[in-house]
Amino acid sequence: MRPYLISFLALASIMIPAATAAAAAPGGDGLEVSMRGKSFGMDELTAELPAGQATGVMDQLDLYRDWIGANDYHVSLSQDGRVLLVTSSKKIARRRMKLVEKTLEGFDELMSSPDQNGSNEASSRVGWGAAGDLSEQAPVVLVEVRKEHEYRSLLAGLGAARDDLASLVHQYGQRPGFSEEQCTAAIWQEAPADMEVGKVWRSENELVNRMVRLLVFRSYGPQPTWLSVAAAWSVELEVMRDIYCFPFRGEFVGVGEHGGWESELKREFKKRKKDPLSLDEFAGWRRNTWDDHKAQLAFGMVEYLSRHEPTVLSEVAEAFRLRYEAGYKTTYPDGTWETNPAYQVPVEDQLDALVAASDPELLQRASDFMRSWNRYRPRRKR
Repeated sequence: MRPYLISFLALASIMIPAATAAAAAPGGDGLEVSMRGKSFGMDELTAELPAGQATGVMDQLDLYRDWIGANDYHVSLSQDGRVLLVTSSKKIARRRMKLVEKTLEGFDELMSSPDQNGSNEASSRVGWGAAGDLSEQAPVVLVEVRKEHEYRSLLAGLGAARDDLASLVHQYGQRPGFSEEQCTAAIWQEAPADMEVGKVWRSENELVNRMVRLLVFRSYGPQPTWLSVAAAWSVELEVMRDIYCFPFRGEFVGVGEHGGWESELKREFKKRKKDPLSLDEFAGWRRNTWDDHKAQLAFGMVEYLSRHEPTVLSEVAEAFRLRYEAGYKTTYPDGTWETNPAYQVPVEDQLDALVAASDPELLQRASDFMRSWNRYRPRRKR
């Protein structure tokens, strides 16, 4: 994979006119959205959806409608309204929406909706660390872009529309795609230049993986990297039968890694029978970074939980949500407050939550699983 050889100045000179053209385009005003096999105008869609959900959809569409109209893209909404999909044609939309619905099923099976009964927390989960002006029922947005210049114009348009998104051009202008919690959206190129499509880059896998990470965020707020990314791999492997999306990774991906890391973890844990997995080996995985070993262990841990203790994942994700809310915001005696966007739930708190959702032998059982995978037979809990 070669980096995009485009200077920032050249990039900006292309983006700004494109964004201006998008803003002036009339196509966004007559926008239609496909849902459940029918097409709806904006007024019709608002009447079709529950009030909160309609507000969420409109909030999200406001960011994209001019670009969609200027580039003649198509908009689809999942049957339950959780996913807003933007593609270059209705034909592609029909194929991708089948994948969206299958991914929603996989996500719901892996991580059911959070149980917030008895919680005093009332913050909007969608607004986490962002502008906070989206409806709680806003869908995640997936945009599969046909051409590189359209991708750049979309970045420029988002940056011009909202001050907190202005850095997108700098952050992602030379990448083939991104997932951004600030706007609960994933945007990627269908066939990036200089990439072997099918062998290195698979747009369908990008859709599944990025969508799951955003659904985790939408349901539970910011999560430890290991849980969010490994949950996405678990669903990607279930839906696509392989893994092709490796967030934050820049180096070469070996052929064997596309099938998961089962073989490598087997070898490792056969050698360390008296040295079970410890949480600090992967729970401190920092955001937006790649760590090969932490990634493998996170994958193995989530695979164990999904197969043998499925209720634990959603339970700890909700516990992590509450701990994050308590930790990322500091309120002072005079009533003023500030947030720490870099805050992460401490490893010891993560361990407490996992033990509370399961028991102290959880990591030992996970180690036994990674040693044998499909041959694993659960021990009885003490």
